[in-house]
Amino acid sequence: MSLDAIRAALSPNAQRATDPATPMPMRMMAAKGMAPLPGPELVGVVVALTLDSDPSLSAVAQETLAKLPDKVLGPALDSGLPEAVLQVLALTLLERPALLEKLVLHRQTPDSVLVLVAPRSPAEIVEILANNQERLLRSEPLVRAIVTNRNMLRSSVDRIFDFLVRSGVLYTDMHECADAIVRLSPHDIQQAVAQVELPEEVLRLFVDDTAPAEMPLAVVPEVVAEATAGVADPASDNPGIAPEVVEGKEERLPVLKLIATLNPAQRIALAIRGNREARTLLVRDPNRVVAAAAIRSPRITEQEVISAAQSRSVCDEVIRVIANTREMMRPYGVKVALVNNPKTPAQTAMHMLTLLRASDLRMVAKSKNVSAAVANHAKRLVLAKGGGK
Repeated sequence: MSLDAIRAALSPNAQRATDPATPMPMRMMAAKGMAPLPGPELVGVVVALTLDSDPSLSAVAQETLAKLPDKVLGPALDSGLPEAVLQVLALTLLERPALLEKLVLHRQTPDSVLVLVAPRSPAEIVEILANNQERLLRSEPLVRAIVTNRNMLRSSVDRIFDFLVRSGVLYTDMHECADAIVRLSPHDIQQAVAQVELPEEVLRLFVDDTAPAEMPLAVVPEVVAEATAGVADPASDNPGIAPEVVEGKEERLPVLKLIATLNPAQRIALAIRGNREARTLLVRDPNRVVAAAAIRSPRITEQEVISAAQSRSVCDEVIRVIANTREMMRPYGVKVALVNNPKTPAQTAMHMLTLLRASDLRMVAKSKNVSAAVANHAKRLVLAKGGGK
């Protein structure tokens, strides 16, 4: 914040006390908090003079600001100080919790001011910010600032993003958003994406709300092979999406290009609302939030989960979601697919080895596609079960 910006927000009398043309003795008196001005205007003057180009004047003003009593600063905060003044003053209140709380609770405090203090506020103050749903909905910078605060409880961060996703606010570059999509119920997710508008052409190709729901997870028979493979579409803005390859059909590059025109929020909505073809493409989206939404679609089938668990083109988030979702892990084919997928973390794969049949365990022990740690652990389990041959 510049001195000129603060001076412009002050009253004419306060401006004169900060004007470089004003005699130094008068400005020095103002820097000491001795100018004949009402409390709120005096606070604005002292704040302005902390930025003065004269080092001695600035130092005196900074010392005065740090020592201004609560009985002066409190009413000044209640009076609605200019945003330019608050942006400097707010940082000096980090060591004065009572005044900082007053600032945070004041409805007229600009969001831009709270963005400055949110990363460094004590736990009780940042918790107040985390509970202000009105501000969270309207200020993305504030949400991002709150999340960086080391005093934030994980449960509070989860609560923020659960609320935002339910409200249809999707920050598609933040893993907290992906976590919320994984955490929320299918009903909550469907309600959230219903607020996202999709182009008519996309609705016609991928969404038919009048059609019956596809057979859900754990009802489809346990059979599948890799449903998608191939190279990325180089002309697409989403180079990580692989085109669908189905026997007897050509690759549908126009479909890929159509999806590539959607923004991340629209791709999330399509992943939840769309048909199997949409999910097949979007589960391989390079954006982890989009991919997480696709694998968490209420219409996801067992075949699709196994296919994703086998795929080496899905992002790590998809593997993590599958491995941490009890319902998805029930089919035996999912366990086999994850163990044999080099993208599965070694510790996760080794834990699943104990759940495999002897024949599959021997195959993993001989596999060149898994990590050495997984293969060696499989060999130890084979030997322990007396199946060394």
